[in-house]
Amino acid sequence: MMMNLIQFPYSHFCEKARWALDYKGQSYARENLLPGLHLLRTKRLAPRGTVPILQHDQQVIQGSDAIIDYLDAHWPQHPLTPQDPDLARQADEWEQYAAREIGVPLRRWFYSQALGDRRRALMFLQVDATPLQRAVLQTAYPLLRLLMKKGMNINPATGEASRLRLEAALDRLDASLAGRAFLVGDQFSRADLTVCALLAPLVAIGKSEAELADALTPVLLAWRQTQSVRPCFDWVRGIYRDYRRK
Repeated sequence: MMMNLIQFPYSHFCEKARWALDYKGQSYARENLLPGLHLLRTKRLAPRGTVPILQHDQQVIQGSDAIIDYLDAHWPQHPLTPQDPDLARQADEWEQYAAREIGVPLRRWFYSQALGDRRRALMFLQVDATPLQRAVLQTAYPLLRLLMKKGMNINPATGEASRLRLEAALDRLDASLAGRAFLVGDQFSRADLTVCALLAPLVAIGKSEAELADALTPVLLAWRQTQSVRPCFDWVRGIYRDYRRK
């Protein structure tokens, strides 16, 4: 049975799961859900309402960390978890740190600026949407905006605090990468995959300046330009080039 990945196409946590599946060379279907309405699907399958969720052989695996664990256990070729216990512990620490200090703050900072701009927010939320899903998003956007702000605790204060947390994490990442090709040991691992996937929306690989100017609010665009000179941006691009198997 082909695996089925239940996801938001635009989610950086879902990109982490897609990358792991592609890296392992696994075929899978993608089931794209709408924010808010996704709960009607996910709550029937798993304890939490979050995506990604992987379905395979009557099993349901929720969360990108657990999906990588599952893939490494069933397809050990091209391992993402280091074999050495100490390196595995370091990789896990980076994975948890990246989720907490990069993934969540980047999401909250982005939405704190983007949700007030209907056109740009819908441009992002409608990635890979069907015509019916686009129509639903267009109609339900005012309610969806309120639900997203409540669900992710988004307001001006939390948005600004998230920006500062993210910048501190980028400082740590730049320092940790000085003179290194990988975050843990001397091989690509789930630590590198996680950090790069969660930073993908910020680094915006393959996007032109014109596309970014159209997609990002002026505040987000100006802030990104101040961050784009960081060494970690080039590192993320290099890891994507060398290890992101499609």
